[in-house]
Amino acid sequence: MTRCRYCAGIKACKVCGQPISDFIHVGVRGAGTNSSGIWHYAVPCGHKQVVQVEAGAVQVVYNGGPLWNTRYRWLDVFWGDYWQKQNLPFNMDQIDKVVMDIETNASYSGGLKQYAATGGDMGISSLMGSKVVPTNPPQVVDDSQIQKQLETWIDGGVLPDLGMKGAYNIFLGPGVSVTLQGDSSCATFCDFHNFTGKHAYTVEPYPCSSGCNQCTANPFDTLTQGLSEEMTELKTDFVPGTGWLIGQLELCDFCDQQFQCRQIDTGEYVNAWYDRSKGSCWKPG
Repeated sequence: MTRCRYCAGIKACKVCGQPISDFIHVGVRGAGTNSSGIWHYAVPCGHKQVVQVEAGAVQVVYNGGPLWNTRYRWLDVFWGDYWQKQNLPFNMDQIDKVVMDIETNASYSGGLKQYAATGGDMGISSLMGSKVVPTNPPQVVDDSQIQKQLETWIDGGVLPDLGMKGAYNIFLGPGVSVTLQGDSSCATFCDFHNFTGKHAYTVEPYPCSSGCNQCTANPFDTLTQGLSEEMTELKTDFVPGTGWLIGQLELCDFCDQQFQCRQIDTGEYVNAWYDRSKGSCWKPG
């Protein structure tokens, strides 16, 4: 990942002092008091860097990267034998329905057409299906391992190759902690989306018991909020840091700062995105 305007001037790690050769950018929904946005991880040391962003009026800027298209498709990937068990609090079919409900909502996903690239299209797309990978992940799995595993699944024919014309939603069961260069799910973040260099994907750790849902205490509602945010931000910022941003905030991150509970008409809780056509965060109706 090349440097962005906000990390271009950082030459040494602010944590360990080592020289920085490059940055990894990840679109993250922070847990609790941790801010959501584009998180910057220094290469090679891996430490997260705090970047300075100029204050001022809301400016939504397109940085030239790839964007979603209505012809693109999602594939839900359920990693681990947990998802094959009976009588789960929520199951794969329910999650697949959430993806379809989010995607087919004319207001929520349809409203994103305002962020299509010139001559392009964005908004409502489709779910091609889901896939269970029954081999269990490690109890602690880093995003770098998830990236390698995703490419291995694709190369081995376990998953279809969507290339740059779709993305994968990766769901993990309870008891699995996900890390980002030392940051841990639930402790510092809820979920995220990223890019392997070939494929885009979201990662949904099992819903955190606190810090990731300001609306209800229901784990399923926690999942739908996080999933809606990562799907929206992947569409509008396919390769984190190269699409539509407000400073270093993706479109839902900005609205997370002034959070209000929202539901689509099929009942799922979703996280609002910034509607530049109205100058406010999305709401139903």
